[in-house]
Amino acid sequence: MLDYLISRFNSFTLGSDITAENLRPQIKRNFKYIPASKIIIICLPGWGGKLNKWKFLEKYASGSRASFLAYEFPRGIFSDQKDRTRELFEEVNTFVRDEIKNLKDKYKFEKCILVCISLASSYGSLIYKDNPDINEIILVAPGEDIAKDMWHGCRTQHFRKSYEKQGFNEAQLIEAWSGLASKNNFPTRGAKIKILLGRSDGVIPYEFSHVLVEIYKQFRLNVVERTFPLGHYFLISYFLLLPGHFLQL
Repeated sequence: MLDYLISRFNSFTLGSDITAENLRPQIKRNFKYIPASKIIIICLPGWGGKLNKWKFLEKYASGSRASFLAYEFPRGIFSDQKDRTRELFEEVNTFVRDEIKNLKDKYKFEKCILVCISLASSYGSLIYKDNPDINEIILVAPGEDIAKDMWHGCRTQHFRKSYEKQGFNEAQLIEAWSGLASKNNFPTRGAKIKILLGRSDGVIPYEFSHVLVEIYKQFRLNVVERTFPLGHYFLISYFLLLPGHFLQL
């Protein structure tokens, strides 16, 4: 119930003025290079996630002699504007994918670990799709289909109402955003995937998240699933506070 109430106060994200043309100057990043490191951990935040959320993971990376890169994207990249949301996710994909390639070429990293929190499982899947520069992927409280997750998730009901007023139903949005759905985007065969799920998740319902696991397994990808008796935010907090429990460097 609290999340539904909070959703009502999120209405300021409706009608976002973020565009593909003005997005890049608004992206924040924190890059820390460890000399002679062979590993880089790249972190993609959930909706509205801030750079300071990653401080424990950054400390863990530094202690493990791994380089670190985290992003912060404007909250308006996800909105009630169907085409603009798709364009912004694709722009994030181009920006981050190019940066990963450039960093690997410059610093000769041998392993790239991509961490995606919540909503980042969608635009993150665009980044790791058929991307040989990414060796490992960790998805924390992910969804399988961003349109379906938004339509039923308890914190995005203001978006659903706006789309309904525009005349869209769930099926139409699923079709329009099919290219953004994690279930339709696959990493290279050699990539390792770890998916962390919360059985009590109401933001992205557990049954939706688990579908992603089954689809990736069906395609014989290297997937490890770990399920916890936690809700969305407790699971994310658990990962962010104790990243060493989930990462193996």
